[in-house]
Amino acid sequence: MESTVIRPMAKPEMVADDPAEQALLDRIKSGELIENVDELTPRYRKVLENTLEIAAAGEVTVLTWAQTGYVNAPDLGAKMAISGSIQDEVGHAHQQGMLWERFGVDMHKEAFERPPEKFWSMPVLEFEIKNYIYFVVAQAFLDRAGRYTTWDIELHCSFAPYRRALKKVNFEEAFHMRHGSYWMEFYWNYNEETRAMVQEAVDWVFPHGVFWYGRPDAMKGKMDQLIYGVRKWSNDEMRDKWLQSACNLAKRIGCEVPAHFDEDEGKYVLDLPYPMTWDRETGDWIWEKCEWSDVVGNMKKGGRMRPAIYERLQREEWGASFW
Repeated sequence: MESTVIRPMAKPEMVADDPAEQALLDRIKSGELIENVDELTPRYRKVLENTLEIAAAGEVTVLTWAQTGYVNAPDLGAKMAISGSIQDEVGHAHQQGMLWERFGVDMHKEAFERPPEKFWSMPVLEFEIKNYIYFVVAQAFLDRAGRYTTWDIELHCSFAPYRRALKKVNFEEAFHMRHGSYWMEFYWNYNEETRAMVQEAVDWVFPHGVFWYGRPDAMKGKMDQLIYGVRKWSNDEMRDKWLQSACNLAKRIGCEVPAHFDEDEGKYVLDLPYPMTWDRETGDWIWEKCEWSDVVGNMKKGGRMRPAIYERLQREEWGASFW
């Protein structure tokens, strides 16, 4: 486990004149954990609702992505690994969805009556999995990325029920990450053909890990998650934690990533154009520096499987295809 850096809580904007907000912030600053929804101020409640909505939706859409790798998985063991991962991730959505329901949300309505074009997921999860090697490389890098976001909440969230909800989630995310790393190394060393396939998958997956955490801190308009202690690590901090861990994995296995160790900074730094974006139809990265508006625009459009996979999700067409 990496050491954490104690940093001052971000200062809230426009709450100094609200006694209820200030009282809650004082409790959080003192280290007190909030247990009940009725203790939340409207602003803090909104922060938690938004966080839970993104988390629950992001977890359940792993089903629609991972299923595309099931059909070409090489053997029964690989199929079981994909099925097990899907079961875990849907469970994570259920865990956080139950917590979201404490805020008066109807999860059945959110899952089955929301217009499919309104579903949100990480763009990488809206492109088909080429083969099983792509799946395990994604586990090695992207479950690693996702775990930093959920680990931050488990360790630091000021809303105690959210901390507890993520204990099981993080145990399983760590298992996925280790499973992916093990098989990624296995295929790297198996033969020249599988080694080339691993490197190809790394070339595509690694940049998605870089952009997992969204825009850099300097471009964030609101920092309410940090203000209210929903999380402690900023986007840039999590991105850097992930980068160091991902590069150490790549170095141990032997594959190449677009980063190098900078002796002056004492850590890995990126070599890829930043930011850059991808072709929505092919999924290929466009290795040229672009504007953040181009990245955000592509994120809003999603990958080529959107919204068809979410329509299938709402019709519950997935189960029969697993056998």
